[in-house]
Amino acid sequence: MIPLLTKMAVDRKCEFEHVILLGNYELAYALGKLSKYYNLPQKESFQNIGELKEEVLSKIGATSDDIKIERLIRVVREMDSFSEEMDEQIYEVYSLGFE
Repeated sequence: MIPLLTKMAVDRKCEFEHVILLGNYELAYALGKLSKYYNLPQKESFQNIGELKEEVLSKIGATSDDIKIERLIRVVREMDSFSEEMDEQIYEVYSLGFE
């Protein structure tokens, strides 16, 4: 249930100009979605969402022709309130971004 709700929330947020991501789940889904859009390989696992965020951001463009992706990049760059706690559903949500 959490993965589906997270996907719906982030996809909906991309339709608006001024939004923020809330927590590790939304960040993980956004990173998976950006990774797929920029043809980055899906990680088999990761231990730290902050490190994954920095890795993905370092490999993608600063802007996109797709307004929703551009908004997603902006909110991921701006997000600084996430925890270092990990669980299986965070990886599941990240993987959902690749679908």
